[in-house]
Amino acid sequence: MDDAQGPRKRSSLDVPLIVVPCFNEAGRWQPEYWRQLLDSGDVALLFVDDGSTDTTWELISATCSSANAACLRLPRNVGKGEALRNGLLFGIEDRPPIVGFLDADAAFPSGEVRRLSSMSRDLLGGESYLYDALWSSRVMLAGRDIKRLAARHYVGRVIATALAPMHGHEIYDTQSGFKLFRSDRRLGECLAEPFATRWFPDVELLQRWTRRGFGQMRIWEEPVTGWRDVGGSKMNRSQYGQLLRDLRGIYRGRVGR
Repeated sequence: MDDAQGPRKRSSLDVPLIVVPCFNEAGRWQPEYWRQLLDSGDVALLFVDDGSTDTTWELISATCSSANAACLRLPRNVGKGEALRNGLLFGIEDRPPIVGFLDADAAFPSGEVRRLSSMSRDLLGGESYLYDALWSSRVMLAGRDIKRLAARHYVGRVIATALAPMHGHEIYDTQSGFKLFRSDRRLGECLAEPFATRWFPDVELLQRWTRRGFGQMRIWEEPVTGWRDVGGSKMNRSQYGQLLRDLRGIYRGRVGR
């Protein structure tokens, strides 16, 4: 982690630490969104620049002027999964009770990030914790403000259905970009090795958890009241081949070891 830059956090955190992987985010960066989260005092943020070639590093460095934020700059683009893994490993050095990750597109309302972070302290924190992880779920229910492109929604449903037998969980929304985990030795062990897939680090993490003898990860899936599809996705048609290869690797048991 010699490429870590920006202000460090306190030596010990008492709020969830959320890793935000960033790659060429200049065109959709929303500084006010991140200021709202940091000013609330409910979370700490660790921004990971995954080898961006635009002004992303300058933007997140400015955001890191807060005492509850830090930055990590990777020398080259390694993909979202590896950026998350590097960020989580770097973050848990400060011994936060809970760690997680959040997409950089500000698709989740800041109030929902705060609500789930607060909920995680009851479900994942302390010695008498109830669950190992809390995952957000973009369920389109009456009274909710979930705006997803139909095509991406159906692709997500196909992926979730295909992956369910592989990780042994009945998770509705495996691809949701906001997840929280209890920060303990088990999580650190599961993050020790690089991920084999580029697009499914969440599923790999579940498989590693089981294969290391920790049983099945206990997950609370919480529907969010709002979410919107933001343009600028890093997934494009040229990468569908890699996505299919990742799926095949999961099916054949080549990942999650």
